[in-house]
Amino acid sequence: MSSVSTKKKVLLFGPVIGEFAGAYGGGTGGYTRNMSQYLLHFRADNFEIVPCFHTVAGQGRIKSFLLRFCIDLFRFFKSMVVVRPDIVHILAQYRTATPREFAVSLLCRMIGTPVIYEVKAGTFSTWIQSSNPVFRKMARFCIREADTVLCEGKPTLAAVQKATGVTGVFFPNFVSVEEIPAQVPEKLKEPLMKILFVGYAFREKGVFELVEGCNQAAEEIPLELNLIGQEHPEFTAWIDVLKVNEKLKINRIGRQPHEVVMENFGKNDIYCYPTRHPGEGHNNSINEAMMHGMVIITARQGFLESVLEDTCYFLSEVSAAEVTTALFHIAAHREEAREKSRKTRQRLMENFTDKLAFEKLQMAYQRAVNKN
Repeated sequence: MSSVSTKKKVLLFGPVIGEFAGAYGGGTGGYTRNMSQYLLHFRADNFEIVPCFHTVAGQGRIKSFLLRFCIDLFRFFKSMVVVRPDIVHILAQYRTATPREFAVSLLCRMIGTPVIYEVKAGTFSTWIQSSNPVFRKMARFCIREADTVLCEGKPTLAAVQKATGVTGVFFPNFVSVEEIPAQVPEKLKEPLMKILFVGYAFREKGVFELVEGCNQAAEEIPLELNLIGQEHPEFTAWIDVLKVNEKLKINRIGRQPHEVVMENFGKNDIYCYPTRHPGEGHNNSINEAMMHGMVIITARQGFLESVLEDTCYFLSEVSAAEVTTALFHIAAHREEAREKSRKTRQRLMENFTDKLAFEKLQMAYQRAVNKN
């Protein structure tokens, strides 16, 4: 006799997982990575997550915003009928996704299904103030009607409270405990310093300044720069003709499977992420650098300052000169840098793991079903 599951079903409404040439970063950005984390690693005695995938911009031949909206709403309605979930969990993208999220939230309100609304990325604080009035009203509806609002960054907590009066729950980005290596090699043991960048290589991520800074620093110290991720055409055209210092080796590895990316975190000494991206939040690659005990150089952008605190080297501005100065300092103060690498790994293990996140998530799910 087959047993019937007594677990409550959670319909996770988030981006389709895959690689799409026309999508931002090739379709392998933060939202899709978060979706994968939930589906691969969430396990609970009382709850079961079932995915409902919406379309993403650049996927296939679907260009029309209205057509994507209709497809996504049809998928959601079908999932509601087939799955009959006890809770709907929305991975909120807001911005141009606001009408879709409003429609989903409104439908859930009409049929009495509780909603968990998870606000991702780092641009909500500015977007909620500058967006058009209709979108702002839609976003406020989604937040006020949700049983729990999860906020990836502390600045978002304040913005949600100010815009809606709702008190959110701090829910930082996380990595799977299963992926955290038991031990990591000590960094900066060789004269050659190995530097890594992971992500979409375009101007707002600071990759031009990163390459130029390494090129300048290589005049005095031997460096190896490894770039992993899809390249924007502007960056490709620029680096193809760049005159590179003979003491700097640049490896343009391109987009790679997750396991290859993880191997490279372990092989390099420094993770340099000089981002100025306006939507920067709590970046996945920063978490992965932390769990591998890397020496981190980054900017005070998005949530990164509150994530890393004093465990990294912050740039005072995103410039080649600042990158060069940071590399010179690390080369001259290797033990200090190694101590920071140990602290950043410890900070991740104490604050940003799926074990901690899923305990908090289960509490939110339980509150939702108890209210219903």
